[in-house]
Amino acid sequence: MSGTNDAYYFLVGVNDIPWNRIVHWYGRATGFPELLAELRAADLTKQEYAINKILVNIEHQDGIIMATPFTLIFLFRSLSLTGVNKLGILKAILKVVKAAKFQDGFYGSENASPEIKNIQDLITEKYLWPEFESEEQDELNWEEYSYAEEYCSWIKYTLDIAKSFIGVWSVNYNKEEEEVAKQILQLMK
Repeated sequence: MSGTNDAYYFLVGVNDIPWNRIVHWYGRATGFPELLAELRAADLTKQEYAINKILVNIEHQDGIIMATPFTLIFLFRSLSLTGVNKLGILKAILKVVKAAKFQDGFYGSENASPEIKNIQDLITEKYLWPEFESEEQDELNWEEYSYAEEYCSWIKYTLDIAKSFIGVWSVNYNKEEEEVAKQILQLMK
């Protein structure tokens, strides 16, 4: 991967992602900025809800989806914040990385589209969902949508994000958090 991707991973803002035009397993990711903000909530119940809601939407039966790599950026970045549920976030990251590794073994990230030269290409008009019209139209979009061209790129960039953050997300963990962090590191070797 190029340094351009690394810079993007560390500098992109939540509002720079067209969440309303990318999808997770159950629909558009429009609510993700709110969920990502809830990771910093003072209320631990809200944090736990946000982590679980994010995870169920970006990983499903060892599969990842369009919103996965973009969301993973912010999960990793949240580990450097104080007062966040690091264990919950680490467990979510672990599950996503396991799914991406599984998919990589099955489909191969090396089969990523040569047209997609960096992660930002995944949010160009060609790969975005159409503007929202109605729930009914979105149902039709799901039936017609073919993501074969970019699927391996989602895998490629999900794994690249994990590799890029390995050197910087080693913050002070308790014993349980450290154990999960080690599992993520093992997967990335």
